Amino acid sequence: MFNTTDQTHPVETANEVVTAEVKVAQSSHSSESRLSPAAEKLAKELYKNLSMGCDAYLDMLSHVQDNRIKTDISAAMCYYEKTMGKVKEYLTDHDAQPTERGMMAKMATKAGIAMNTVMDNSDSHIAEMLIEGATMSVTTAEKLANHAEDKADCRDLVGICRDWAKFEQNHIDALKKYL
Repeated sequence: MFNTTDQTHPVETANEVVTAEVKVAQSSHSSESRLSPAAEKLAKELYKNLSMGCDAYLDMLSHVQDNRIKTDISAAMCYYEKTMGKVKEYLTDHDAQPTERGMMAKMATKAGIAMNTVMDNSDSHIAEMLIEGATMSVTTAEKLANHAEDKADCRDLVGICRDWAKFEQNHIDALKKYL
């Protein structure tokens, strides 16, 4: 359970989680060069979702006025980029490639954010949007982890999913001060 009164700074949280990510990714290299279909599917889905989150954070930055919330968003982007890099490395080390999001999906994300902020780009509304996105990420991360937790060859990827969920929950808590 997360302590909602904890005043964890998002940059510190991102650094802690990324450090854990590096350890997990470094321990995940197997002697086999190919992933099982379940592990490959999980890694690709994880990469795709992290990519979507990173794109959303990047698109959100241009609509933010306050430097404090920009710092929180930048810290989250740093986490996403480093974690994406580790998942991509995991895939390429096992002779697989990540699935990139299509241009239409990226444009839809950008348009949705623009439409949602055109009438209200206050810190409170931006924080609300970010919290909604982070909540969806927690759900996605937990769902991916739960579907693969019984597969031994997915253990390291499940750890990454759980760390992602923890990061997002901490990010949600940090964003509440803007509401």
